[in-house]
Amino acid sequence: MRHIVITLLILSTLSSLALAETTNWPQFRGAQSDGLATGATLPDTWSTTKNVVWKADIPGWGWSSPVIWGDKILITSAVSENKREKLKVGGYPGGHVKPTDVHRWMTYCLDFDTGKVVWEREAHQGVSPEERHPKN
Repeated sequence: MRHIVITLLILSTLSSLALAETTNWPQFRGAQSDGLATGATLPDTWSTTKNVVWKADIPGWGWSSPVIWGDKILITSAVSENKREKLKVGGYPGGHVKPTDVHRWMTYCLDFDTGKVVWEREAHQGVSPEERHPKN
């Protein structure tokens, strides 16, 4: 539960070269909501080591689109007080989540060039208002 590797998603789609000429990426699918950025073309292939500038382990699970603003990357994550199984595609992470499990909804700010966490803020802490079940 402690960490997710988020930069494969971020850096494989938003490399520093591709964003060099795009001022900001303020929302899902970019500034114009079209998924396009000006600048260099993104690589056609990548792996855990190929075409990756850096990686960062972020606690919890996150589904939101990263926001790029200047030299900062903003991402969100939900961190449970209880240990969870690994993310399962198509279902809620860790399977069944009881409404008694306390979660911390976090925002993390990372340095664009290094991937280091600049700051983190807790947006909310509490119990989910309803039970979550994995999709079958």
